[in-house]
Amino acid sequence: MITEKEIEQQKRAKLKREKPEVFEKVIRIEERFKQGIPTPIIDIAYNYACNLKCRHCTASRFKKEGRKLTPKDLLNISKQAHELGFCQFCLSGGEPLIFKDLDEVILALQPDKFHLTMSTNGHFMTLGKARHLKKLGLDKVKISLDDFDEEKHNTNRNNEGAYRKAIDAMMNAKEAGLSVVIQTVVTHQNCQTESLFQMAEFATMHGFTIDVLIARCTGEWEGKHEVLISEEDAEFLMKAHAVHPVLHRDTFPSYGMDKGCGAVTACLHITQYGDVLPCVYIHIGIGNIFEESLKDIMNRGMSIKHFREYNPKCLSGEDRNFIENYMTKFYGKQLPVPYTEIFNKDDFCD
Repeated sequence: MITEKEIEQQKRAKLKREKPEVFEKVIRIEERFKQGIPTPIIDIAYNYACNLKCRHCTASRFKKEGRKLTPKDLLNISKQAHELGFCQFCLSGGEPLIFKDLDEVILALQPDKFHLTMSTNGHFMTLGKARHLKKLGLDKVKISLDDFDEEKHNTNRNNEGAYRKAIDAMMNAKEAGLSVVIQTVVTHQNCQTESLFQMAEFATMHGFTIDVLIARCTGEWEGKHEVLISEEDAEFLMKAHAVHPVLHRDTFPSYGMDKGCGAVTACLHITQYGDVLPCVYIHIGIGNIFEESLKDIMNRGMSIKHFREYNPKCLSGEDRNFIENYMTKFYGKQLPVPYTEIFNKDDFCD
């Protein structure tokens, strides 16, 4: 069976071959980390339009009136990110494959300077579309698969054909030369089950990897803390990773670094309205890209001790103290909630 190190070597060799300028930035991440310099992957919810109505979706809570992102805005963000030494974007939504200006969006993110990923439900990922995206400069697709059981996935997506579309999308993306990642959500209730191992064997067979997204109390799970994984579940996932290296989650060491929770330091999320969040699941606004520079927003984020200090647990899905004392403050509210309504002076670094 292929090892985790071999998987990483293959990824880097592909990147060096296809995007040498991006590769040079990526290999500097470890040194930046040692120096305390954050290098987040920036996830951008460019548009909340979607063809599905998934049970876990929180997009409706973010929708509001006001200025929205345009390709011109994305180019500006991209230029700022490049100056800061960042090297990865992930395009999300909504569903990116239905964006009418998708080509412009991808090109605005400067594919020659960044590793580009797209999160998608795969519904419209034909082979022709996959090849076109690869030609534009997309590197990777993350395709959601809520469960390896077809009926359970379809039920969660409120769509009878969602499972089959997702599987077909993976195969089309692979044939087009895109890297393929399966995104699956793990709760306390389904963590220690055979389904995860079946998915891992499927991924290994096809050369895919799996992003294990632990449950957060967002969407229809808001306030339902019983879905959060336990310490035993976290240990199970670590052991499962040792058996199936294709299984990975956010707090696992990567690139030879143990970053712990990556909020702000390893990930940022920008909404359709320019609001910047510490991660996709922490619905706290730490600034707005229309009003401030990316650098200033990063500095503010790094001044909040919960994001600056190392934490071996995911803040939004494992750290019960952070969840109960901070995440609960945005339950039931218009999102995101400004950081000034969540944190007080004791939450900031000296």
